[in-house]
Amino acid sequence: MIKMNRIKSVGLEVPALTFGASGMGNLFHKLSNTEAIETIEGAIKMGWRAFDVAPHYGSSLAEIRLGLGLRTLDRDQFVLSTKVGRLLMPRQEAGLQAADFYDENPFNRVYDYSYDGIMRSYEDSLRRIGTRRIDILYVHDIGKYAHSDNADERKHFKTLCTSGFKALEELRKNGDIKAFGIGANETEIMMEAMDYADMDIMLLANRYNLLETDRADFFMKCEKHNVSVAAAAVFASGVLVKKDISSGHYEYGKVPEKVFNRVMEISKVCDKYNIPIGAAALQFPLRNKNVVSVVCGVSSFKQVQKNYEWAQVDIPVALWADLAELGIK
Repeated sequence: MIKMNRIKSVGLEVPALTFGASGMGNLFHKLSNTEAIETIEGAIKMGWRAFDVAPHYGSSLAEIRLGLGLRTLDRDQFVLSTKVGRLLMPRQEAGLQAADFYDENPFNRVYDYSYDGIMRSYEDSLRRIGTRRIDILYVHDIGKYAHSDNADERKHFKTLCTSGFKALEELRKNGDIKAFGIGANETEIMMEAMDYADMDIMLLANRYNLLETDRADFFMKCEKHNVSVAAAAVFASGVLVKKDISSGHYEYGKVPEKVFNRVMEISKVCDKYNIPIGAAALQFPLRNKNVVSVVCGVSSFKQVQKNYEWAQVDIPVALWADLAELGIK
């Protein structure tokens, strides 16, 4: 029941709706192993057939849990993506963990965008997930959003361009993966990277949703380089589906009042047509011909159900026209 779209450069068909597994790594809250695996298995039963994860999520916890949940599904029946750019090393310091992931696994993250680092990350992910192949590899968090120090950011980017891309191109050429690209929170680094490698798909988080729509230059360059796009964090870290400013997140932090007021403005338009704002938020990126999938982070079976339902809501053209009057187009 979920539409299939084609990644232009390689012909890989992907579902328009992707299960984002950051919540399986205890992002913002703690899940038991049973709760996480039941959520994944419930998604499979509902019909989800694309799954995105990363070593960063819970410092390997999400990959392990996703792999256990996917054991019930034949490998040829789903599309799987994970990420490279961070290696996980045993953590000796007791009690230390990332700020956003609760009770994560005891590994420190070490950035490594080199040929060897990417090959090792790919192989480690195969073992953690327990799968014989990964369909899509994204270079995770290259750019200033993750590397605020400009010298570090340029050092990592140079390593990727002179070394890391060779690994990804080799994996694709050998048939080990079907596609690769960048997964990050900014378009600038993605646009720059297109000049250094023939990539297939970009995973753009937090930068193309009902709150942020002005990405014409980015999509123009994607078309020029035959690059498809997956839109992640389409709920803007949750703020678009919260009615209370104190209960949501924005940019992985607290919600500014200005942002919340904008959400309420959008919500009034959706209420006019009796359409959940979540449905509009989920479907908005897919109106762009370059976007092949939206990646929805889920942390419970209730969210699995709701997102699957929102993906299939019939939204009237008049609603999009009203949102366009607000500058959302």
